[in-house]
Amino acid sequence: MLKKILLILLFSNIYSQFGEVNVTYEYNQRLIKDNKIYILEEFNQLIKNYFEISTFSSEYNDLNIPIKVHVIYEKIHFNGENDFNKISCQLFLTNQTDQYYFSKNIAFPYYDGKTIYHNPTFFDPLSSFFDYYAYLFIAGELDSYELFLGGPYYQKCLNICNIAIDSGYSSLWGILQDDIKEIKDNEELRIARYNFYYCLDMINSDEINIDSLKSKMTIFIDNIKSIYDKFGYDKNTLKFINAFHIEIADLLHLLNMKNELEFLVNFDNKNKTIYESYLK
Repeated sequence: MLKKILLILLFSNIYSQFGEVNVTYEYNQRLIKDNKIYILEEFNQLIKNYFEISTFSSEYNDLNIPIKVHVIYEKIHFNGENDFNKISCQLFLTNQTDQYYFSKNIAFPYYDGKTIYHNPTFFDPLSSFFDYYAYLFIAGELDSYELFLGGPYYQKCLNICNIAIDSGYSSLWGILQDDIKEIKDNEELRIARYNFYYCLDMINSDEINIDSLKSKMTIFIDNIKSIYDKFGYDKNTLKFINAFHIEIADLLHLLNMKNELEFLVNFDNKNKTIYESYLK
């Protein structure tokens, strides 16, 4: 039996889209007793196993996306001394670069012996929640490889939201639906991200074409300007810029794109001093 389990884990891991999965937690010490922490640790392990073992894409099995999940446990819901059926929490999920998301007011059905399985045709309040974020990370990763390549996975996120809302889970899933539409429909940011990653790949390759780099970074800045003109300070754009502000400044400095650096001085006040240092 042990040999069979190991083979299943090994086979699943080959086709998993996530590499290092780091799950950490904190908890409300007033509402959760120390002798119940084992429940939280078991839930953490369930999350870790789910991301590591599940196959979220049959097309892309070598993405190796590193993710971190931080859980803020608020309450374990008990029917009796050791009979629990739900966990209330908040979650922070990130690929540790430009994708990071925070969800609050979450209540997961969870009880002793509970496990979860990836089944994209069936809605489950627990597995579908993590499916949503798995698809979201995959979509963002694919968008950095090829323009709009992540589109089908953003659509998978939307499909989960639609099923959840139709199933009566409207409060949380309505928010997630709005979030994914905002990300998917912001094509200018998706174009900007792709062109930036294109430049990063070229810089790290043996074939550097300065003219091509300059063209791609011009498109990048033009799209950031267009987003600002349409939406002002878009949160997802600011998250991306903040994650890579040093790399962006390096590229613009390398390409002698002073006007673009000056634009970022005014646009990204949080990292203003970094851009100014490249203009000296």
